[in-house]
Amino acid sequence: MTSVAERLQRYFDDHGVAYRIIEHEPAASADEYHAVLGTRYEQMPKAVFLRYRDKDGEGFAILAVQANKRADLQRVARLLDARDVRLGTREQLREATGCEFGELPPVGGLFGLPLLFDHDLLTEGAVYFNAGSLTMSIAVDPNALDALEQPIRY
Repeated sequence: MTSVAERLQRYFDDHGVAYRIIEHEPAASADEYHAVLGTRYEQMPKAVFLRYRDKDGEGFAILAVQANKRADLQRVARLLDARDVRLGTREQLREATGCEFGELPPVGGLFGLPLLFDHDLLTEGAVYFNAGSLTMSIAVDPNALDALEQPIRY
């Protein structure tokens, strides 16, 4: 079985997205990540795994929001035209993506899930996020990620 990190790199390679790999000490939370990598919170897309209910049933989505912000689930519900949005469980995260807590990259296409993307991330020259591992990150131009994913604007 291929790791999420390997799948993510292949996904970017296959779509011509330039990126840089950064290996580091384990970091799961935004504060740990900030301390280990020294990146600003505005450069760190926090990937939030969500479950939602809409007219067609239940689904999952990923919200990428600057790490200094909180997820607004009511706003997400409006954007997804969903009746209910909640945080997904660790088990659901693992089943849908193969990731553990803190490992989820802000990339929906890799998992066949909708991605909601904080437009403020597009003002950064690069964004940094865990790449399916707590000890490996990827730095990428957020505009290249936006072009690849064509996310729902958050």
